[in-house]
Amino acid sequence: MRLVSFNISIKTDNTSEVIGLLSNLNPDFIALQESMMPHEKNVFTKFRSGEDISGYFSNQMPFSFFAPLYIANCVTNNGIIVENFGGKVEQGTQVLSKHKICSAKNKFYYGDYKTEYDATHFKEKDWARSILSAIISFPNNKKIKIIDVHGIWNLIRMGDNRTVAQSEFIIAELSKDKIPTIVAGDFNLLPESPSIKMLEQYLTNLSVKYKLKTTRPTKNMVVDYIFVTDDIKVKNFMVVDTDVSDHLPLVLDFDIGMQR
Repeated sequence: MRLVSFNISIKTDNTSEVIGLLSNLNPDFIALQESMMPHEKNVFTKFRSGEDISGYFSNQMPFSFFAPLYIANCVTNNGIIVENFGGKVEQGTQVLSKHKICSAKNKFYYGDYKTEYDATHFKEKDWARSILSAIISFPNNKKIKIIDVHGIWNLIRMGDNRTVAQSEFIIAELSKDKIPTIVAGDFNLLPESPSIKMLEQYLTNLSVKYKLKTTRPTKNMVVDYIFVTDDIKVKNFMVVDTDVSDHLPLVLDFDIGMQR
């Protein structure tokens, strides 16, 4: 089986290119960050990525769950509109699957769902953050959990008390059951950050194990990760070199081991 994790960027009108790339990779599961879900017909094409991607893959991947952080019709900064969405739209993480999503939740750990996007104090405070936690079932009664993460933004990518709490929240989610688990996403953290090191006490960090040099097409830094529990049997792991987004997609080929 194959999972692709990808921050597709809200900054670029790139949905057609993202769809083409994902289609060529032929995944069984997709974990997206910065997915946008329109709530009005007049939302600009640039901000319809979640709807368009799930629509394109609806036959191949009929199961989908979207975990929004906010709903807004624009981005404001000090009361001035700096980005117009054209209508009401939500941003969040999204998981698409060939196999049945038997349960999924949007679990907030920093802030709450907002009805605006005020970027005035973004660099100091960020906005609300959550994890998408989805359990996927197979005909042979096996299950996996996919945790999709778009982590707290911090300037130097070394984290702080908020990202430590973020890691603690993810670890707590791991301990709730014995299901083989994949944690994937854009963490906005460097490999040497304490918050990433915390997760490595419970999970295998494939981005480090496979010695990725960068997960950004124009910057030399690793901030995107796929972590796995020991019962996820890794067959292959790679980063795809592309300029479609401001992050690079990660691709995991895996099998499921014995259930814990």
